[in-house]
Amino acid sequence: MKKQLLLLLTLVCCFHYSFASITVKGRVFDKATGLPMEYATVRACTLPDTTFIAGCITEPTGNFSMQLEKGRYVLEIQYMGFVPVYKNVTLDGSKNPFDVGKINLSPDHQMLGEVDVVAEQSTYEMTLDKRVFNVGKDVSNTAGNAIEVLENIPAVSVDVEGNVSLRGDDGVRILIDGKESGLSGMSTQDALRTLQGDMIERIEVITNPSVRYDAEGSAGIINIILKKDKRQGFNGAVNIRGGYPWMYGASLTANYRLKRWNLFASYGFNNRSNIGGGVNLTKRYSDIIEGDTIFTQLTDQTTERRMRRKGHNVRVGADYYITDRDIISAAFVYRNGRLETHPVVKYYDEYPQLGTSTYDERAEDYEEITPMYEVTMDYDKKFEREGRSLKANVRFFTNSEDAHSDITEKVYPNQEMQQLIKEVYQKTGNDQRMRNLQASLDYVHPFATKAQWEIGGKYTNRNINSLSEVTERDSLGVYRPLPDYCYDYEYKEQVAALYTSLGNDWGRWSGQVGVRAEMTNIFTNLKGYAHDGTDSINGGKPYIDFFPSAHLNYSVNENNQFQVSYTRRIRRPGFWQMSPFRSYNDNRNIRMGNPALKPTYMDSYELGYIHFWDKASFNFTAYYRHGNNTIRSYTYMADSVFYSMPVNFGKADDFGVELVAQGQMTKWWNLNGNVNFFRSYSNGTINGKEYPTESWMLFGRAVSKFKIKNWFDFQLTAHVMGPHKEPLGMRKGNWWMDLAVSKEVFHGNGTITFNVRDLFNSRSWGGESWGDGFWQYNTSTWNRRSFSINFNYRINQQSMKRNRPGGGEEGGGDEGGGGEEQQGEEEF
Repeated sequence: MKKQLLLLLTLVCCFHYSFASITVKGRVFDKATGLPMEYATVRACTLPDTTFIAGCITEPTGNFSMQLEKGRYVLEIQYMGFVPVYKNVTLDGSKNPFDVGKINLSPDHQMLGEVDVVAEQSTYEMTLDKRVFNVGKDVSNTAGNAIEVLENIPAVSVDVEGNVSLRGDDGVRILIDGKESGLSGMSTQDALRTLQGDMIERIEVITNPSVRYDAEGSAGIINIILKKDKRQGFNGAVNIRGGYPWMYGASLTANYRLKRWNLFASYGFNNRSNIGGGVNLTKRYSDIIEGDTIFTQLTDQTTERRMRRKGHNVRVGADYYITDRDIISAAFVYRNGRLETHPVVKYYDEYPQLGTSTYDERAEDYEEITPMYEVTMDYDKKFEREGRSLKANVRFFTNSEDAHSDITEKVYPNQEMQQLIKEVYQKTGNDQRMRNLQASLDYVHPFATKAQWEIGGKYTNRNINSLSEVTERDSLGVYRPLPDYCYDYEYKEQVAALYTSLGNDWGRWSGQVGVRAEMTNIFTNLKGYAHDGTDSINGGKPYIDFFPSAHLNYSVNENNQFQVSYTRRIRRPGFWQMSPFRSYNDNRNIRMGNPALKPTYMDSYELGYIHFWDKASFNFTAYYRHGNNTIRSYTYMADSVFYSMPVNFGKADDFGVELVAQGQMTKWWNLNGNVNFFRSYSNGTINGKEYPTESWMLFGRAVSKFKIKNWFDFQLTAHVMGPHKEPLGMRKGNWWMDLAVSKEVFHGNGTITFNVRDLFNSRSWGGESWGDGFWQYNTSTWNRRSFSINFNYRINQQSMKRNRPGGGEEGGGDEGGGGEEQQGEEEF
């Protein structure tokens, strides 16, 4: 099937179909900045009766095209907050395609002064290659962090520990501004929690990326776009927030544009506490005789956790327009996070055969500091020929993690704690350092009528060193190392990539095929093992892989579009998955990495359909994914300790459908939601035993927004996740609801937002697991119901009112095509 699809799209890219209609094309730019405008609306109406015939929206490059028959038309080019432009064109067939040239739109200062443009834009926008979530349009995200923002995005799931998955697969590549960043370095969850929602402009979800993107990420890519305004003059915003469990913070974003310079900066501070915990029930047995289980130990474990996070984020940068076609950008990011957590784990053990019991209480004081620095340089060149471009990027970031804890464990014969049997004092320390260097180059070359060739390359070099130690106090008061939990681990990763793709556009049809080659070398060194380069832990072995992709689009009309696509992806085991140990606060249930992990390969097929109405849209996607060397969590028991680690399991096949819909039901009610339903079949082997597993899973989200006259906006969000099976366990279902209310103040320059997360305190995570000689049930919550209030004040984000000149402004900048251009309020 894969070969047939690639062959079909290759043939489509090689031959040019002819149509009786005439292709009308052009380019739309912002007159003030000279930048192309994406999502501008172009409408074609007949003359002289002004009957609507066709329409389209502009691409990221500002380009648009549509098919029209011979005749006289007026083209209406619109974008919210800009003065519309009207162009009269006559199509007699002498030119095909017919180029109307470059069209410049000027800001409508009167409209900007009277209308809150932000509120007019959709929260969720869908295109055939990606889904765009505009963060600032969702009132519930104003006071949240990046993790909480991701919770509200269709097809994205976040568990109580902050692990992100897409369509049930946690092999997600998270990018910042289109590139891997230090903000998502060694500890992605902690970094995303320190990134405030008001610093994010939008989030893009790409389930089947083209070869232009890294092949890493079996589930796809989530791209977080940070705010950077390019309007003339100074503008910015100030945010202040507070809440319970106790949290407070503030952030400031500023942007200044003057002639060829665009300067931007942001600062955020957050201090946040969490109260969570969980329950773990364990049954150990030695044998099953005539259907009766002989239990040797029953454990009732509870965990209470108080956590406090503090973080600072600083981002400064500048864009310099060397010429109208050459832009150089530089940015610097600094983040400093601090985590303090105080978990208390209590164990109540019963021994049925002995008729005895014990009570064990283990308390920890944990502290972690995670500073990060990042420097990036970008160069963007647009050639004289439209569509031809060159982009270069160099990025370096380094971050570290310094962590230590003090642990006290006390053992009693019962829960009354009247007699102390044993007392244990331990210390943990972890010192990690990461350095990452990236360089990329991308070139786009248009040819023929609408064909396009892309070529590029990227190099990544990452080095991580981790030194970890656990010590225990002996009878003399001296802390001595526990050898099984002390290690010095080195991880190095190099990836060199080259890609090329070929695409074409034939009116209603468009397609692209490409291939990406990546050579990978991962080197690991765990001291204490023979360094001979042949075992599964030490040494390195380079390998090369090829990742093809193909996309074919068909537009029935402006309201109905189809797409079929195929991509091949890889999920390389990361540092955390390969690091020997990851936790020790619960010394009976230890999570650890697996240095012997191999990469997972995923083939993904999608068929998508989008339908647009005037005030609503509907997206249907059917998908199939086939994975090899899939990674699953495996738990085993050794010396009364449970170890959980990732292992290469086997093959997996997922068949699913995704439905996304949004609509403006009335002037005061907006409703949107998504449902994802799929069947997963996996078959793998662990310790020589085969585990075929079939599971059905459903998860979804619904958002209802109400505008109560001119008083305030009200939003209610419901989440649901169904139960599903795993090879050696069962995950339970889950549901929760969030509430948000916002009110515009200071003549639309300010917004006050009140949030309640997990309204009914129902969100939790857990399920059953089993293995040789044991059965476990666990449930946990990362944070209980929380309340927050946020104040946002916008500075110069609404331009001063002024009268529009009579008769409209000069459009200017028309570079071709024939036709008369009008701008302003003139009627057809």
